[in-house]
Formats: sequence, structure tokens, C-alpha cells
Amino acid sequence: MKPRILTTSISLAVLFLGGGTSLVYSDTRTPQERKAYAQTSITQAITTLFGHTRLVEDTRIQLMAPEVASNGSSVPVRITTSIPAKRIALFQDTNPTALVSVWKVHNDSVSDYEVKIKLRTNGAPINLVAIVEGKDGQLYVARHSLQVALGGCEGDGGGSYYSNYTPLPVRKAMPQQFASSQRSGMAPVQETSSYAMINESGFKDPATSPLSTFSIDVDTASYSNVRHHVNDMKRLPPKDAVRIEEMINYFDYDYLEARDENPFYINTRVGRSLWNSESKVIQIGLQTQKVHVSELPQSNLVFLLDVSGSMHAPNKLPLLIKSLKLLVAELRPQDRVSVVVYAGRSGLVLDRAYGNEKERIYRALEGLYAGGSTAGGAGIRLAYDVAQRSFIPNGNNRVILATDGDFNVGVRSHRDLTELIERKREHGIYLSVLGFGNGNLKDDTMETLADKGNGNYAYIDSLLEAKKVLVTQMSGTLYTVAKDVKIQVEFNPAKVASYRLIGYENRMMANEDFHDDTKDAGEIGMGHRVTALYEIIPAKGRSHSPLKYQRPWYQVDSDELATVKIRYKDPKGGASKMMIKAIHTKDRDIAKEDFLFAQSVAGFGMLLRDSEYAKGLNYANLISIAKDAKGKDREGYRSEMIRMMEEVDLNFKAR
Repeated sequence: MKPRILTTSISLAVLFLGGGTSLVYSDTRTPQERKAYAQTSITQAITTLFGHTRLVEDTRIQLMAPEVASNGSSVPVRITTSIPAKRIALFQDTNPTALVSVWKVHNDSVSDYEVKIKLRTNGAPINLVAIVEGKDGQLYVARHSLQVALGGCEGDGGGSYYSNYTPLPVRKAMPQQFASSQRSGMAPVQETSSYAMINESGFKDPATSPLSTFSIDVDTASYSNVRHHVNDMKRLPPKDAVRIEEMINYFDYDYLEARDENPFYINTRVGRSLWNSESKVIQIGLQTQKVHVSELPQSNLVFLLDVSGSMHAPNKLPLLIKSLKLLVAELRPQDRVSVVVYAGRSGLVLDRAYGNEKERIYRALEGLYAGGSTAGGAGIRLAYDVAQRSFIPNGNNRVILATDGDFNVGVRSHRDLTELIERKREHGIYLSVLGFGNGNLKDDTMETLADKGNGNYAYIDSLLEAKKVLVTQMSGTLYTVAKDVKIQVEFNPAKVASYRLIGYENRMMANEDFHDDTKDAGEIGMGHRVTALYEIIPAKGRSHSPLKYQRPWYQVDSDELATVKIRYKDPKGGASKMMIKAIHTKDRDIAKEDFLFAQSVAGFGMLLRDSEYAKGLNYANLISIAKDAKGKDREGYRSEMIRMMEEVDLNFKAR
């Protein structure tokens, strides 16, 4: 049904945190302010309050409110600005008097506050105007238009706008000297983000430990988080934020694709190490087939969005909304989207919109705002319920969780949460996670949830990264071609004296788990690739005294260094299947440029982690090799990493 547009009678409640706040509500109005409150038009009110209407549009002001709201609901309006201000005022053009409220701002603060508007009567759209009176005497302005739908009917299948979603408003203010993370030089700065501990893998002797077994990992969150620390925060990342395998897997490599019924092809190359003249590197690359979007199965997507108070920053909820709009633009008419939000409570904002109802989806996203505590568990349960109601047999049924990972209210423990996610994945509903923000990023939580949900985890630090994950690599991000993918490499002790796996420390598996189909492992999507690097020390005519019951050395005269085995399941389940390939000394499936660039990325990660195996590395050599191995680099990702290494080298040569 078509919504009817309402006018509003506006009642206001200003909510803000006590204690140390930088914003004071003007309870005692000056004569000038009392006159301004009596004016019936926005222009008259501005002139009376400030003495003129010479206004400058300024993007440093964010005026946030829904595009559409339900009759009778309290609609949040939020104003934030980094402009050094004396006063801030809010106006509207619907009520008999135009001025809504005036606030005086303390010195040296960045202002952030919310008001709530009660909607009651019929009429035209409401125009909101926020004015910031700067300390320089200039008037800065931001505008927003709001419509009201009777009964909140957002088209068929809708339900009331925001449904039962009523987060608690939160107001925060920060002293200006701490408002920006930009700092001169680089310095490790304490933060409240949390990362899983990583203990770097050491060398093993294949005579006693011939097998190396691990789960694949297609996540790329670590690389973009490292980039955010270096480029935006001007600091080195915490060591445990650096997962080398995710840094390597961030980049494209020109691997051969699958040629048969198997979901991927095993690419290999062996060559010298960049950091140790005594060692070599084995590169293993799995590449799935690349498909056209039109060939992808129908999607049932549920956006599960964290709108709690911790998501108020510009690089959190505002970036999240812009990012998901990029994905929505790529959806086909047969795809479906629902939006669930959670804060103090969880609620259904949009129910089963089709991919060609883009404006409807955009309005739902644009109407979101941050406020309240985080009931992530309740939100996840609701999202899975919505996904189950919309379940598409043989389709792509997926919950996409977007959050900073700060789950401090809700399900009794993370164990309860992960068990719920594991149960749902067995019913064909997967979970992918998008991380946003910094300072209190719960990276370890988000990585765990994505792993348990048969999905991947990406960290979005910019709109360009959102485009890479949600548009350029959409098929790999959203469509699984193989699950429970495990890799096991058996090394030939006649040719390899010792070996170590670079990265994948938190993906290691017991060797016997390789053949156990009940053990969970990673997933890989359409068009995705996975890269693993081993550093090996070649055996140089090693002598030995074989034990009585030890089998003889295998193929002493062979050039086989190792054998790689891949075990995987079809997305629908069933028994696992296995692929096998021997790795030879002269394997050259992978181009030399890709081989050297992958090592450059690994070397960068080793330096950031202060690896004990990085003694032969320095930034100058890495940068030079990476530049020579950059290749075509159509998207500029490799050039970006080279600039990042140069930035670290110039500003912080040693931790």
C-alpha cells in the first residue's frame, strides 16, 4: 500500500551523558533567544538568533535522521561536528515556530548530541536545518529532509519502520586534542581492541614430523586493519593484529583455474627465499573458477547491523551504510534482502525486499542511527529467524554481520553464541562478518564468529575496501563452492631438512583431523584464491642411522620435495573428497612476479611482528623487490602496499 505523508507536531527530549560533558543545554534563554523561539520561519529564526543568514555548507557537520519514519514514533535527530563552535541550533519548517533548540558549547570540544522528535499530524515533508556558529563568527549549515509514512508501511511485506527497534540514545563529546587519531610520526599506542594471541610457528624436522596440517583461510581482515593503523592512525599495529596469511591472501595472483570437476586447481612454485640464503620457499596456491554474476544462485541476505553506541564514529555506522549500499546496487531482481538491527534491543527494519527495490533498501539503511548498549546475541538470533523464514533451497542463504565486535550484552557467553552459529550453518545458513572502526575493535570475536558460521571476515576501513570486498569480489565473499577445506603437506626428509609454515598459526589442525569429516575447516568462494608459503631448509646429503622399525627414506634420488593433499566437501555436505599433487624442485605453475610479491608481503608481516626469522630482511630490499614484482596491478593494491612499507620505513624503522 502507498504511504500517506504526515506533518508533525514536534516534542523534544535532549539526552546526554553526565560528568565531564562538553555540551550544555541552554536552560536560561537570553532575550535574543526568546525572540528567536517565537519566529515562524527558519530564515526569520536564524536572523533573529545570529543577526544574519550568510550560511556556508560544511561537511564537518553531520545531521543524521531517518529518511522515512512511522506515525507516532519518536524519531532521533543527531548532530555531530568537529568545528570549533560557540553555539549549535536546530530548526524545522513544520511546527508553528521554527527554532527547535539552542546549545552552548564549552571550549575545546567536539560536539555530538541527539534529540527526539515526536510525529503526530498529517502534512508535508519536514526540512531540518542545523546551524553551527563557529568561533570564527561564521555560520555553518547542514540540511536534511524527512518524510513520515502513516502506519509505517514501507511497501508490501514491510511492517512498521524500525519495528521494535528502540535503542537508547547516547551522547559523547571528546576534547579536540584527542578527537583525531592523526599523529606525527609513528608510535605504538595502547588501545582496547582485542586480538587472538599468535605464537609463530618454528621449524620442524620431517624425519620426526613429516606432516603439516591446517585449515584454509580466505579472510583478509588483517591486511586492511594493518593499513588502517599505518595510514589512518599513524601507528604500528599490535603484533597479534598481523596475521601473515591474511596479508598474503589480500592480493590477487595469476593462478591457473580448475580444469575439471574439482572446485580448484593446485598451483605450486619453488624458489629461493628473500630473507635467508640457506632456505627456499614453496608457494601453494588454490584457485577456484571465476563465474559471471548472472550464473550465481539466488541470494537470501540478512544484514545484521550493530547500531549500538560504540558504532557512532564516522568510520563505523556511516561507513557501514555506504558500504552496504554498494552491495545493494549489485543485487539482481530475484535476490532478497532483510535488515535486522541490534542495540539495547533488536528489531526488524526491513523484511524481504527484492533486489530491484533498491530505493526501499536504501531508505532503510539511511534511517539507521547509533545508540544504546550491545545485545549482539539477541540480534543474531533474530537474524537467523528471518533468514530461515526466507530460506531459498539451493540458494545462497547468508547473514552478514556488520559490527565493531563489541558484544557486551546478550547471549550468556561466546560459547552459546558460537554453538548457535554452528547449528545454523548445518541448516545451510552461513554467517559472514564485516568489521568496522578502531580503538575497541574486537577482532578475535569477529574472526571466531565468521569461522564458526562458514563465512569469511573482512575489515572495512574505507569505501574503496568496501567496493573490493562487496562488489569486485562479491562472488567469493558471498557464494561458497567448497567447505571444510583442509591442506596437508607431507615433506620428503631425503630432500627437506626442516620446514615451517608461514602464518596460519590459529588454523593449525591435528594431523589425524585431516581425514576426520566431523572436523570443521575453512570455506572458499567462487573466484577466490588461497595462498600458503612454506620456508624449507634443503637437506644436504644428510646421514642417518635408521631405527629398526622406521621405514626407509623415500625417493632419495627423486626431485619431490613434498606432496600436498587437499580435502574438501561440497557446499551441500556429504563425504569429503581429496586432491593430491606432488611438489617438485622445479615447479613453476606460479609466475615469478607473483612468487616474489607474495614473499614481499610475508616479509612485511614478519617485520611488523618482529619475527625471529626476519633477521635477513630490511624494508629497503623488500620495497625494491616488491616494486620489481608489482606487475600490471590494475587496481593499485600492490602499489598501495609498497607505499605503506615506505611509510613505515621512513617513520618507524625499528619497533
